[in-house]
Amino acid sequence: MIGEFLGNSKKQFNRDVLDCVVDEMDFSSSELDEALRKFQAHIRVQGEAQKVERLIEAFSQRYCMCNPEVVQQFHNPDTIFILAFAIILLNTDMYSPNIKPDRKMMLEDFIRNLRGVDDGADIPRELVVGIYERIQQKELKSNEDHVTYVTKVEKSIVGMKTVLSVPHRRLVCCSRLFEVTDVNKLQKQAAHQREVFLFNDLLVILKLCPKKKSSCTYTFCKSVGLLGMQFHLFENEYYSHGITLVTSLSGSEKKQVLHFCALGSDEMQKFVEDLKESIAEVTELEQIRIEWELEKQQGAKTLSFKSGGAQVDPQSKQGSPTAKAALGERPTESTVEASNVPAQLRAGGREGSSGATARPAA
Repeated sequence: MIGEFLGNSKKQFNRDVLDCVVDEMDFSSSELDEALRKFQAHIRVQGEAQKVERLIEAFSQRYCMCNPEVVQQFHNPDTIFILAFAIILLNTDMYSPNIKPDRKMMLEDFIRNLRGVDDGADIPRELVVGIYERIQQKELKSNEDHVTYVTKVEKSIVGMKTVLSVPHRRLVCCSRLFEVTDVNKLQKQAAHQREVFLFNDLLVILKLCPKKKSSCTYTFCKSVGLLGMQFHLFENEYYSHGITLVTSLSGSEKKQVLHFCALGSDEMQKFVEDLKESIAEVTELEQIRIEWELEKQQGAKTLSFKSGGAQVDPQSKQGSPTAKAALGERPTESTVEASNVPAQLRAGGREGSSGATARPAA
């Protein structure tokens, strides 16, 4: 998910954040593929071709800065980008389940695809062989992120129609509570046991599945959004550690009221603290969203259309990278351009194989 955001080259803010993130990485004295492994561990290189190229471009520029002596071994600094791009394609080709074993890129295919990419010269064979063998020994993988954990929870639930694994959602905590049907009546201590998963925008209430009946861990009971949620604690002769949740039903003025209790004060206190912070977060984000929408609407109203066509008075971009590109200024020699990827790398795969095109996994 981080890679999706950082690879968005259409927004200047995203490009600036990517540059700042990459500037914090140290690739000094690292082989190119090992540096790329470190980069990929934090930022998943996948998705649309433009996003992939933007990520590899940023990585390559940083690698060149950290290893100027390596750059001097090549005729053109763009070769670093080309080789990094080829490594990503090789990794995808080698480990994609969608590519049949007899269609996968062999060592000689990899070497052949890189012929003449260094301004007409070949990259040293021992360098290419070393890269191929290291990728063969160990796949380039990204570390687990917040979506990975949410996906694991989602796969363990049966009967839930809501999609949990979305980019903005993360798991905050999981608490074992007991749903109370009537706060004025005593119920058995183990009755209505619930596993309550608190996400940063959603509360999902589950119950454990009987192991013999299902391979899943949980059965879905209900889910409630945190936006607009209110809660208060209660204590009476039947329940020492109780909490009441009040939420609005979607498309209705009616309220949904849920009562829970915990076995101990520590567990309830932890749940309440996390719930309070999550409600505050989702409320703040909603306020920001509303402000952005108002700004967009206000910006649309300020556009003036004259007889000569639509005219907008933007702020000056003189000196910015965007303005320089618009003015047609050429990049410096140390800049790695995504457009320099050779056609044979974009085709990928084995020679004469129409079905072995290697692309970064979507």
